[in-house]
Amino acid sequence: MSILLDAASRVVVLGITGRIGTFSARDMLAYGTQVVAGVSPGRGGSNVEGIPVFGSVAAAVAATGADTAIVYVPAPLALDGVLEAVESGCRLVAYPGDGLPVREAMEMRAAARAQGGWMVGPNSPGLISPGRAKLGFMPSFCYQPGPIGVISRSGSLSYEASLRLTQAGLGQSSVIGIGGDPVKGVNAAEAIALFHDDPATEAIVYLGEIGGSDEYAVADYAQRADAKPVATLLVGRTAPPGRKMGHAAALIGSYADTWESKVVALEAAGAVVARSLDALVDAAREALRRSAR
Repeated sequence: MSILLDAASRVVVLGITGRIGTFSARDMLAYGTQVVAGVSPGRGGSNVEGIPVFGSVAAAVAATGADTAIVYVPAPLALDGVLEAVESGCRLVAYPGDGLPVREAMEMRAAARAQGGWMVGPNSPGLISPGRAKLGFMPSFCYQPGPIGVISRSGSLSYEASLRLTQAGLGQSSVIGIGGDPVKGVNAAEAIALFHDDPATEAIVYLGEIGGSDEYAVADYAQRADAKPVATLLVGRTAPPGRKMGHAAALIGSYADTWESKVVALEAAGAVVARSLDALVDAAREALRRSAR
């Protein structure tokens, strides 16, 4: 069984009549995901790509049994959309959007956890369980089923890294884009805990960067006696202090935020650290070898 998302997940797309919502719904359907409903206020009774559209999430869930949602609405409307999905019973909600205020991200995360569910995002491509289902807009050809769980703060890096793993014959159990914002619906520690409990995952690849504390949570896990082997790649080695580098959380405010500090911590914990993207496949292979011992 895959983590969070599997072939049985029934997806509702909020904002399905918008350009991105329509594109993503079509793409997820083509991958084999069960997209059972869309939501667009004032457009109830219509359909997109054969998917029925409802005026509210509650109506969509009641009619189709949807249990998973992805929210394609502008940042000013995102909080209402995510809360509506959570309160309607969706156990997993993804919000890929950028520009979300930190306080609203905190509210989204708290609401999902209070209901016993999960929120992935913001500033994330979503998540995919290769060969089973996807919830997001990641390019499907980059992935194939296998034993490596991938966690990434960066969307584009996760595509490139997964493609290289795939081309090397190293498939993925699931790939979670935890996002690059300071407050994450699923953080690194939680994602690792999910992979730790996932029988389909034998080793974990973590793709991190400067700023924040997620990498230290990965190091804390890697040094556990019962940890699954971890391979890591961190970007931002040459980033100047005090300058945001693409993601809101990729900011060096102290030595602990730097590439050097995080690499030292991960290596001390026993993680396999790839010093470049070209070295990632070998690092992942080493993690799998350790798993087989």
